[in-house]
Amino acid sequence: MTATKKDYNVSVANSREVNNHQHMEEEEEEEVEVSMPEPPDGGWGWVIVFCSFMIHVIVDGVTYTFGIFHVEFLKYFGESNQATSWVASIMVGTTFCVGPFASGLTNQFGCRTVTIVGALLACFGLIVSTFAPNITFLYFSIGLCTGTGFGLMYLPAIVCVTCYFEKKRAFATGIAVCGSGIGTSLLAPITEWLVSSLGWKGAMLVTAGFVLNCCVFGCLFRPLTEKKTVVRRMTHASISSNLPCNGNGFLRKGSLPNGTIGTNGEICLLPLKGENYRQHSSSLLGINNQTRNSPSNQEIRNATSMTLSCGTNSSRRSSLRLRTAPLARKDIFYSGNIPQNSNLYLYNMQVDEETKNAIKGQETLWTRVLAKLWPTSMRDAFKEMMNFKLMGDIIFLMFGFSNFFTNIGFNVPFVYIKDRAIGMNIADDVHASYLLSVIGIANTIGRVILGYMSDRSCINRLWLYNASLTLCGLSTALSSFCTSYYPMALYSAVFGATAGAYVSLTSVILVDLLGLEKLTNAFGLLLLFEGVACLIGPPITGWLYDYTGSYDPGFYVSGSMIAISGIMLFFIPCVEKCAKNKNKDESGVEIKFSPTSPVNSSSSKQEV
Repeated sequence: MTATKKDYNVSVANSREVNNHQHMEEEEEEEVEVSMPEPPDGGWGWVIVFCSFMIHVIVDGVTYTFGIFHVEFLKYFGESNQATSWVASIMVGTTFCVGPFASGLTNQFGCRTVTIVGALLACFGLIVSTFAPNITFLYFSIGLCTGTGFGLMYLPAIVCVTCYFEKKRAFATGIAVCGSGIGTSLLAPITEWLVSSLGWKGAMLVTAGFVLNCCVFGCLFRPLTEKKTVVRRMTHASISSNLPCNGNGFLRKGSLPNGTIGTNGEICLLPLKGENYRQHSSSLLGINNQTRNSPSNQEIRNATSMTLSCGTNSSRRSSLRLRTAPLARKDIFYSGNIPQNSNLYLYNMQVDEETKNAIKGQETLWTRVLAKLWPTSMRDAFKEMMNFKLMGDIIFLMFGFSNFFTNIGFNVPFVYIKDRAIGMNIADDVHASYLLSVIGIANTIGRVILGYMSDRSCINRLWLYNASLTLCGLSTALSSFCTSYYPMALYSAVFGATAGAYVSLTSVILVDLLGLEKLTNAFGLLLLFEGVACLIGPPITGWLYDYTGSYDPGFYVSGSMIAISGIMLFFIPCVEKCAKNKNKDESGVEIKFSPTSPVNSSSSKQEV
């Protein structure tokens, strides 16, 4: 089917005419109260930022300096390099893989409870590791137990900050995640000093004490208070109009429509006449399924506090509670600012009505037990993150395999660079551990600089991300030519700075490529890609060392994987162009979009 420009103009004119003459056939309506959390963009939010920063300092600091313990394990247990490397790889892989489950727990119990449980679990794993009779015991104590605890702390530390901030989110999350590099730079010399003074068991106990402090920071993750607002619910209505749009198909900022809950349980926004307006201060709730095909859904939706108007001709009022758990927000993993001049924000939520409790008598015993063990909020969050239908998107598959290749080599320098420097006789234990500090400092600086560059409209974010990964991989593969201490320190700085792009730009690149609607789903699936890759990456390098007696082959493989992960993403525009031409040939409609344009831009349009 082909569409001519004349037909398109007619349809646009007709749609505008419909928008100007909206009507609604209603049989019954009621006023309902809904509760929504309102991000303060400050206040206690800065305490949240500090706590998240400290959790990143401790969790990532311990993870990225674990290479110091790796050397001690080699000496103490006398196992092969490959067998010993499984301790760190299982810990990091578990941290990533537990992410989808942590999201469900956070949705059900909140950031505070999940963080405290994670800190206790990670601390317990480190303490019992001091009684390990062999390296296999550490696979379970440090690898599974501590790794699971870190995973339970890592996700709430990110989510809680994004819940508290919208307009200042980029600045707030930037401060929080900088704790990763700072923790690496600080804990490397501290851990080395502890090991030399107390032995690895004493150092492990002190590290467990550091991790236990995360319970205090988790206690300060105060949940947002919800504010009630009154909106109009159409119990029997047929909505035959679209939302008010401007010429580009976007909602007009100056004319806020009325908040309405449709019969499908989703929040709708419908226009009302001026004489029926009553003002209620609340957060803007969202829009219904009818607008999902609109190009405006490609943009970040504004969830800042705004005025919501409600009808006065309701016949009754009831109280409903929305599922306003953190993962209900589609931008919960987005690290950029939510611009003030954007249109609307989409919440992914349904309405929980007390009247639905009437059907409980019809539930079976198994259904009730399942509801207790696997509550709806946990199930919804897990399903949202583990929706494998996204695997059918060729763009996501390319990005997913890119992340897989990146993480095969990403943790190798953190685990092996100290032992490598010692084996090359270019540094003693103390100076070799300083290389980890160099990586941490460079990583912090790199995140700040690359994050600033990615916000410039003149810079293509995807190309910046790809170039950083390519340079990171090439420097790792060529690090075998660093035969003295200072060139190795220079390599550490380059690796740390370029690796910062991988961590800091992932979420914004995902939104650029897939849209905000798929961010949570994409983030959850990427955690699995990353977890499996982290699980096998260090053991590959360890096996190559056991076979060849040198770390160079392992760094060749790791660097090549990282470089390939960056190079392959340069072909994304070509793949998108081919997909666009294919869709054009099939439907006769050309979709014009810019995958790497800023999220709040209005470049996404439809042309015929």
